[in-house]
Amino acid sequence: MKSKVRFELRMSRKPARAVLCLLTFAFLLAAATGCGGVPRLSTFEKGVEYMDYSDYPRAVEQFKQHIKQHGESLGVCYNLGVCYFDQGDYDQAVQWYEKALEYDPRDGDTLVNLGLTYLQQGRDVAALSRLKQAADVEKDRAYPLVAIALYYQRTGKLDKAREYYDEAAKREEKSGYLWYHYGTLHELDQRFGDAAQAYERSTQFDSTNPAAYEGAARCYYRLRNWRKAAQNYDFAIHLLPTEPRLYIGAADSLTELGRYDRAVKYLWAARGLSTHNDAEVHTRLLELYPKLLEAEQANLPPVDDAPDANGG
Repeated sequence: MKSKVRFELRMSRKPARAVLCLLTFAFLLAAATGCGGVPRLSTFEKGVEYMDYSDYPRAVEQFKQHIKQHGESLGVCYNLGVCYFDQGDYDQAVQWYEKALEYDPRDGDTLVNLGLTYLQQGRDVAALSRLKQAADVEKDRAYPLVAIALYYQRTGKLDKAREYYDEAAKREEKSGYLWYHYGTLHELDQRFGDAAQAYERSTQFDSTNPAAYEGAARCYYRLRNWRKAAQNYDFAIHLLPTEPRLYIGAADSLTELGRYDRAVKYLWAARGLSTHNDAEVHTRLLELYPKLLEAEQANLPPVDDAPDANGG
């Protein structure tokens, strides 16, 4: 039986024409002219900022306001595609990616994201066509080859997917995106040692992806390395503190380590998150409390060693 792997397609976004550099220049200009205050962000820059915080409805609002003021462009159409993809509205995502290609038919990122969106819609032939087009355009980057590997992975051709991951690693070895998705392939193939290594390698190059830490934790749990499983769940929780399954995974790992007190705390944290079904947590708590009580009693000093009322 194949293990269940959580895929998380992480898409890039078009920057606001080097926003950081523009803001730095604006501050220097204000200082040089004696003008105080903070430079105001454009609607495009506000949209990018909202994207960074995953506030996609507000990002969409800002990007569409930008279009009203300045018209369409590759960057704004592309970013709208990302926003709609991340919200699961693939039809709208396709519409905006196709608009973006009108401004640059050879933009590699747009071709990849459009191909992956087609894949989500089940349009396999169109997906592979766009992804191969992107690989021809971006001959030095891993991103398009990883996307093709994902295509073969999703369509059940794991050996073919592995070929493309290996080729992507030759192009761009220090890619968190590459190693995260290669980890999902290994995990799907139940090669948990290779998967754990790939996930951890991903975190070396991109320490902001909680899915990579969670993947490593799952694999170390399957390998019965409870300490490393708990450690990686902790890293994932730090990045995504609102996800109950991470606390449950950490609690399961800590239980195997005999750290029942900490496991109980993690389960209560999971129960406190309103989006979660309490039944799973409740069952675990009922199993843990007797173990916790037994461990505490085992650590109590013998009665004869206790001081008497006079301190003797």
